[in-house]
Amino acid sequence: MRHELRLFVADSAAAVSLTLRRGPNQRAMPAAVLGWIAAIYLILHVAAMGILPTLPYWRPTDPLDQLHLDGAAAAVLFILMLSAAMIRCVHVMYSRNDLDLLLCSPVPGVTLLRARLGGVVLGTLLLTLFLVSPIIHIGLLTGRPQLLALYPALIAMATIAASCGMMLAIQLARWIGPRRASIVAQVPGTVVIVGLYLLPNLLQAIPAGIKTSFGSLLEDGALLGPASPLWLPVHALQGSPIPLMLFCLAALGLAQLATVLLQHRFLHALQQGRHLTGRTPGRAFGVSLHFGRSLGQLVLYKEWLLILRQPMLLSQFAAKLATLVVAFVAAGTNSLRPLVIAALTVYATGALAGTLTRLIESGEQAWDLLASSPAAPAAIRTAKRWAALIPALLLSLPAPLWLGGADPKLGILTAIALVGASGSANYLSRARALSADKPPPSSSAPILASLQEMLSSGVWIVILTIAHTVL
Repeated sequence: MRHELRLFVADSAAAVSLTLRRGPNQRAMPAAVLGWIAAIYLILHVAAMGILPTLPYWRPTDPLDQLHLDGAAAAVLFILMLSAAMIRCVHVMYSRNDLDLLLCSPVPGVTLLRARLGGVVLGTLLLTLFLVSPIIHIGLLTGRPQLLALYPALIAMATIAASCGMMLAIQLARWIGPRRASIVAQVPGTVVIVGLYLLPNLLQAIPAGIKTSFGSLLEDGALLGPASPLWLPVHALQGSPIPLMLFCLAALGLAQLATVLLQHRFLHALQQGRHLTGRTPGRAFGVSLHFGRSLGQLVLYKEWLLILRQPMLLSQFAAKLATLVVAFVAAGTNSLRPLVIAALTVYATGALAGTLTRLIESGEQAWDLLASSPAAPAAIRTAKRWAALIPALLLSLPAPLWLGGADPKLGILTAIALVGASGSANYLSRARALSADKPPPSSSAPILASLQEMLSSGVWIVILTIAHTVL
C-alpha cells in the first residue's frame, strides 16, 4: 500500500509536470502549484462562509424535504465518484506498465488487488474532500456539528464506488477492451452534469400523474418512505450513528468481497491489457484516402481520419460538444434569452476550435516527416488550420441560423463572433504548439493555452454584447 501511495503521488506529479510542460527531470510537485491549490482551498472556505448560510437548503423547514434533497445530492455525488473510480481503475490496471513485476512477484493476487483498490479509493476521495470539506468546516462554525459524519461517510462511499468501479472496469475491459472502457467510464459523469443543467426542463416535461404517483411512493409509510433501507446511506451522511456504522461496515464488506471475487479476473485483465491484439487497418466511418486529390484535401482527410480512428482523441472532441449541446437544447426549449444562447455558442465554438487545433497540431506524430517533405509548409499549415475550423464552424452553424430567424441582426453578429472566436482560438493554439521544438502530446492541454482561449472567447462575447446593445 505504501508503494501504491508512492505511485499515486508520482502519477499526480507527472500529470502536473505534463500540464505545465516541465522537463522530464522536474517531476516533483512544484511549490507554486501547491501554493495555488492552498489558495483555491482557502477561497472555497470564504465562498462557503458567504453563500451557504443564505441558502434555504441550509435551513430546512421540513425534515422529509431535507431527506429528499440530501438523497438527490448523494445520488449525484456517488455517480460522479463512480465515474472517477472507473477511470482510475483503468489507469492503474493498464497504464502502469508494471505487469512483469506484478506477475513474477511472490505476492498473492488478492494482495495486489487490495493495494490497487486502496489507491483507487484514495484518488476518488481526495477531490471530493477538497470540494466538500469547506462545507463541513463552515457547518461547524454555524452550529452543525453533525456534518463531521461526512468524513467517514464519504470514505465509505468512495470505497463502495471504487469497488463497483473495479468490477465494471474489469468487465468492460473484457467486453470492449481497455481503451474503450476508459471512454465509457467518462459517460456517467458527463450525463449527470448535462442532466443537472436540463433538470428544470425535464421536470416540466414529466406528466402530472407520474409526479403524483412518484411523490406518493416517497411519503411516510410508503415503499420508498423515510423508513426504507434504501435511505440508509442518506441517514449515514446526515450523521445518524447506527446507519453510519452499518454503512461503513457495508463498504468494508463490499471491498473485501470485490477483492476475493475479482482476483483471478484481475490477473487475466492485466494479461489482456499487455497482449491486446492490434487493430487491423480499415475504413473509419466511410472516410478513406484517395489518390488524385490536392494536397489540401489529402491533409483534411488525413487529420479527420486520425481523429475518427483514435477513441481517446474522439472522446476529447466529444467532451467539448457538451456546452454546444446545452446551447442547442436551450434554444429549442426557449429556456434562455437569445443573447445568452449566442454567448454560449460563441464560447463553445472557440473551445471546440482550440481543442481540435491542439489535437491536430500538438498530436501530430509525423511532424518530422512533414517538415522534411517537398510540400510547401504554408500549404500544410493552411490545410491543418481548415481541418480544425471547418468542423467547429459547421457544428455551430445552426445557432446563428436559428437566432437570425427571430433577430437577423443578432444572427449576423453571432456568425461574425463565431468566426472571430474560432479563428483566435486556432491562432493561439497553433502559435503555442509551433513555438516548441517538438510538439507535445495532445493530452497535455497546457493550462496557459486554455486560459488564453477562454479570455479570447470572452472578449468576443463582450464585443457581441456591445454590438447588439448599440444596434
